Amino acid sequence: MRTLNLRKSSNHHSLTTAETAFLKSIHQLFDNRCTIGIDMNRKFLVAAMVLLVLLGSTPITQGNSNGIHNRSTGCSCHSPSGTTAATVSLTGHPAQYTAGSTYTLSISVSNGVSGNGGGFNLEVDKGTLSAGIGFAVNVNPAQDSATHSITGSSQRSWSVDWIAPSSGSGVTALTVAGMTTDSSGNNNGDRWDTLSFQIPEAGAAPNSPPSVSNLMLGPTGATTTDTLVLTYSYSDPENDPESGTVIQWFKDGVEQTSLSGLTVSSSETAKGQDWSASVLPSDGSDAGEPVVSNVLTIANSAPTTTAPTLSPTQPTEDDSLSFTSTASDADADLVNYDARWFLDGVLIPELNDAETLPAYATRDGDSWVVEIRANDSEDVSQWVSSQSVTIGSGQVNTPPAANTVLLSSGPIFTTDDFAVTYAYSDADGDAETNVEIQWFLNNVAYAFAENSLIIPSTFTEKGQLWFAKVRVNDGTDWSSWTSSNQLMVQNTLPVTESVTLSLSEAYTTDEISVQFTMSDIDGDTESNSEITWWRDGIMKSSLTGLTTLPPSSTLKREVWTVHVKAGDGSGLSTTALTANVTVLNSAPSVSVAVSENITSQDTLNLVITTEDADEDEVQTNIQWYRNGFLDGTLVNATSVPATYLGPGQTWSVQVTPTDEDQLSGATAMSSTTVLNTDPTSEITVKTDPIWLGERVDLSASLSTDIDGQIVTALWSWTDTNSMTGTASGTEISIYPTANVVVTLVVVDDMGGEDTSNVQLLVVQGPTVSEFTSNSNGRNVNLQWAWDGPDANFSILRNGISIGVTDELSFTDQPLFAGVTTYSVQPLIGEETLIAGASAPQTVLVETSAQAAPGPSSTSGLISGMMLLLFGLGIGFFTFMRRD
Repeated sequence: MRTLNLRKSSNHHSLTTAETAFLKSIHQLFDNRCTIGIDMNRKFLVAAMVLLVLLGSTPITQGNSNGIHNRSTGCSCHSPSGTTAATVSLTGHPAQYTAGSTYTLSISVSNGVSGNGGGFNLEVDKGTLSAGIGFAVNVNPAQDSATHSITGSSQRSWSVDWIAPSSGSGVTALTVAGMTTDSSGNNNGDRWDTLSFQIPEAGAAPNSPPSVSNLMLGPTGATTTDTLVLTYSYSDPENDPESGTVIQWFKDGVEQTSLSGLTVSSSETAKGQDWSASVLPSDGSDAGEPVVSNVLTIANSAPTTTAPTLSPTQPTEDDSLSFTSTASDADADLVNYDARWFLDGVLIPELNDAETLPAYATRDGDSWVVEIRANDSEDVSQWVSSQSVTIGSGQVNTPPAANTVLLSSGPIFTTDDFAVTYAYSDADGDAETNVEIQWFLNNVAYAFAENSLIIPSTFTEKGQLWFAKVRVNDGTDWSSWTSSNQLMVQNTLPVTESVTLSLSEAYTTDEISVQFTMSDIDGDTESNSEITWWRDGIMKSSLTGLTTLPPSSTLKREVWTVHVKAGDGSGLSTTALTANVTVLNSAPSVSVAVSENITSQDTLNLVITTEDADEDEVQTNIQWYRNGFLDGTLVNATSVPATYLGPGQTWSVQVTPTDEDQLSGATAMSSTTVLNTDPTSEITVKTDPIWLGERVDLSASLSTDIDGQIVTALWSWTDTNSMTGTASGTEISIYPTANVVVTLVVVDDMGGEDTSNVQLLVVQGPTVSEFTSNSNGRNVNLQWAWDGPDANFSILRNGISIGVTDELSFTDQPLFAGVTTYSVQPLIGEETLIAGASAPQTVLVETSAQAAPGPSSTSGLISGMMLLLFGLGIGFFTFMRRD
């Protein structure tokens, strides 16, 4: 019995042909393709579950597309040779390794079969392996074996990192097997090859090559039925294991490049060929001297023959005796027979090599035996003897007959036994002594039921065609075979065992799937089942045959019923099973979107989209939140005025839909953040014109911010002489000495910035020129020229202003004699020019009359200075007290 569930396969069914083929395909080493075509309800999850069930039932094999470990010497499930043989290569390994160093090994496989499929297994006995970057290689937990992954099974080259072992580890063995696959789903077309290497540690003693002795090709006297076997003894001075030994085979002196290994199949040899082999021993590091085997000539294979059969088996004196036999020769030589006839156990030489014993040479009571042997002109087989036959008394027997051979009347099903009947008759009146019955299934002899009158139901399956042949024996002769009528085993209808729906209560948005199980005594799989859908008791013919009820067909408050009659491809179950589902009201849904990238000057708008699977009218409840706090003045508003908005605020909205049955759907939410508007930077140049070296006043006061305030003004400038400077504040002053570019960056209270630039073109300003000074007694006369607008002039004595004049001359009478420094600084309005001032000049002031001996002029200067300092001190003290 087989139970089928459209949603999930039963654990108790036998594998179909397709399933068996699938399981076979995933057993193939390095085969990277498998196809599973089971998707009974079009659900990916179900397909994945079926795949896992099939994979879980798969036995472990020697290789697969996920790779295999511990097979670097090859495997027994794939062929290493054939047309064309595969070739594996390994590069990147050092002649001598340095302890702890990392080497990238490259494995590739070529030749073999065409295509891109391939795989490998690399093993090391020392050090560790690493897969490196990528997904094409897997390394086992012990890190001593690497193989291809399922990703890497569709390529023929790979790379693996080998970390050399620690110092003192000695010689390391690397072995690799590589395969080319044809992705055919079986092992027959795949080809593999192996390599091995012995890698010594750097600094170790030099390696000595190995040698071969006792080389022998056998077996002695081999024929075309024998497998050629090469044996030898391998030895190495350092006891290094054999690795990379090359064996070459020669037929009639010509190398057979497609052959390798220690054996040659008998299918490769033919009589008269001369075979030899050479062995080039290797320990993986060095190769020894080649050694050539003995030459083995393929000898002739003696023919063989089956024991002869004499006929007729019950001869009379009127019958000649002849024999039949089957001879064979492995070399396909022409075979003849040598024959010897024995009468009552005595050889009759005159009849040697006679294929027929004539009737005139026999008489009643003679017992004859023939011995034969096969002869191919070079060798003969052993003598084989026939059964003896005895010449009869001369009475000729009439064979009996089997009449009216009939099988049981139909129809017959797989649960029924059936039998054969016949009628015996004999013209001589002889009694029936034996009967033979041959059964035929689909016109092929069925040996399991030979000589049975009854075929039990356990032997039969639906669709089989049976008939029988009968012959009878009267103790002397057999009747001819008589055939019965033909009988076909009929189909047994399946039984629907269960029906379920994916949902007992559903919404108009749900798909409703039916699953059912069936049993079939014939083991048939489900096919052409009858599935009908009924809405409120009325069948919807447009949905017949569907395993899924689409949402578009349902409305709320409907009751749907599914009727299922399981089918096996030939018929339907007699009884339908049903299952029901009630369609409920579907909740409405809503999606919302609010304006993006808005500022405090924009209106925040809300877009609402509602849906209801039942086509009900949908009402919505709208709530607005500013920075997480509900704003009760905006309930059910679809927009927020700009007057509510401020930069940096986060506004969110929650909308809940409700249908005509007051069923609420899921609340939809959306949010946005009010963007800050950057300030506007503006530079005001308050000084005009701009004179070289004179003060220039700059202002940021006209900069603006429409949604906040400016909190920082940052200035920077660079002139054409690469002189730079920085300052901060709303108002600054600079003294340009060349053309200069000034940059202003203003920052608002939300961190927004704006930058503006202005270029200041400097011109030469007015200057004091032709400045002269001379002393006349205690008077000092100053004169100068001026090329600018109306101005006042500040007179500086020793850097201190001593007066202001609007004339171009000035007379000073210093208090003290000695060296005094004078300069003139222009004043235009409230602006004091710096670059336009005169250069300082020094004047020596002399005393007006000769004085009595007393303090020198130097002493007078010192006294004056002391008095000046004293006065400044008194002024400072007075100032401090005032504060």
